[in-house]
Amino acid sequence: MNRVEREIESIEVMAGADVSTIAIGNEVCGEVIADIIQHDGVYKLYNRRDELIIEINLPVVSVKY
Repeated sequence: MNRVEREIESIEVMAGADVSTIAIGNEVCGEVIADIIQHDGVYKLYNRRDELIIEINLPVVSVKY
């Protein structure tokens, strides 16, 4: 299996006319983000138990590794 994953500190996404930052340690959907992983062009947020919180379907404009 070819895994293309990298740990990411934060991403900036376009939500309409606004840019929002999603970062490790922030809370999303009532869960604290422990990992941000990009796999096959999709950004996924995971909690401390390695459970998927949400997949990001918004345009990503910036990534900080």
